Amino acid sequence: MYHILFFDGECRYCNRWVQWVVDRDKKRCFRFASLQSEFAKDAFHYYNVDKNKFDSIVVLINMQSANKITVKSEAVAFLFSILKPDALLYKLIKFMPRMISDLGYDLIAAIRRFIPVSDCRLYNEEEMRLFLDNSNFTELLFRFGHKK
Repeated sequence: MYHILFFDGECRYCNRWVQWVVDRDKKRCFRFASLQSEFAKDAFHYYNVDKNKFDSIVVLINMQSANKITVKSEAVAFLFSILKPDALLYKLIKFMPRMISDLGYDLIAAIRRFIPVSDCRLYNEEEMRLFLDNSNFTELLFRFGHKK
C-alpha cells in the first residue's frame, strides 16, 4: 500500500510540491489527490476528519496496523523522511519543536499563492496513474483492506 498526499489543487505552489515528490519518488510510495476532489471528501469522511480544516498539504500515512493523517510541518517532514532523508530541511524540521516548525509552515502557507513558480508540467501516462482524483475511495479500501 502507498501513502496518499492530498494537496490544494488550485495552488500552483502546492502543485509544484507534487511535481517535486513525483520526480523523487522512484519507488512510487506516494499517490496524490487534490483536496477539492470527491476522493478526498470520501477519504476524510471515512477517517472522520474535517477536511475544511486543511487547505494545503495533508499526508495519509499507511502503516501495517493503522493509518495516520499528518498535516503541516509533520507532513513535510514525512515526505522528506521517505524521499530525501539527508536534506538539511528535514533535519531542521525533525529536531525543531513542532510548534515552531508549524509556525514556519503556516507562514509559507499564508503566502503560497503569491510565490512565483514555474508552470505546471504535463505528466506522462505512468505518472498520471499516481493521481487518485477520479478513483473511488470505497473500492480502494476494499482492495487494500480496511484500516483506520
